[in-house]
Amino acid sequence: MLFWLALDGVYIAVLSQYLGGRIPLAFTEFILVHLLGVVVGTMVMFTGLGAGMLWIPVLTVLHIRPSEAVSISIFTQIAGKGAGSISYLVGGKVDLKIAARFIPMALIGVTIGYISGYFIPQEYERVLLYIFLLVAGYLLMQMIQSLNEPEEKKALRPPEQGRSMIKSWPVVAVSSFFTGLLSIGNTDWIIPHMEQKLNLPTWKAVATGLFIMFITILFYLFLVCMSVWLDYRAWPQGAPLLFATCSGVVLGGQIGVRLTRFAWFRKHQKHAFILLLAVSMIHLLW
Repeated sequence: MLFWLALDGVYIAVLSQYLGGRIPLAFTEFILVHLLGVVVGTMVMFTGLGAGMLWIPVLTVLHIRPSEAVSISIFTQIAGKGAGSISYLVGGKVDLKIAARFIPMALIGVTIGYISGYFIPQEYERVLLYIFLLVAGYLLMQMIQSLNEPEEKKALRPPEQGRSMIKSWPVVAVSSFFTGLLSIGNTDWIIPHMEQKLNLPTWKAVATGLFIMFITILFYLFLVCMSVWLDYRAWPQGAPLLFATCSGVVLGGQIGVRLTRFAWFRKHQKHAFILLLAVSMIHLLW
């Protein structure tokens, strides 16, 4: 952890020489957004939820258009989830068998959702958002009902395979469709589904879900780059903020990953996921 803190300090010291000049971003604004990125990155990598519920309103306050804020939020999550997912992967917490089966369906879903965004009228997107939240609410209630089951007991049972895995593919594909269309994290569905239906302990469901989400949004970035190259869209306004957001979530991601090493945090990881998912749903409804 000291390495990441030192690296972050060096990054700020070097970058500060260019702020306000080559990089049109004030130092105070950079520090504020950077620290926010640390907090958001910690919460996301600890619970597994997407960070859009926090980034989008903050970026809007910073005079970034909501449509552009979505893109900046997605690019930021690539940095944070990438650094954290690699740590989870190296630590052996990612279920690679499940990830290998789910990722192809996630890529298909996000591609269909992204392309559909060019054809689906904006007024219908709100209806689709309500459908997403309805399913997320159902999965949330299932997790609340399972709070009394100790994680240690669940960890002793092997993950479900076979037919349960095949039945999971529509969940992965449809949740990733919403990622491509509405830029909503597919972990909001995937993590509770793996925890409830595939019998994964929360810590492994979070690690595996975040790894799947990282690959999904990395592919989403590829789709955006192709769209820009083909002149279907332009790069987002406020791109200089990425210097602050990406570096912040990288550090925060390392903190969030390390919280799972402590028994107290592992014990309350599911509670934190449920709380933040509920807040996320309220924010999306608002």
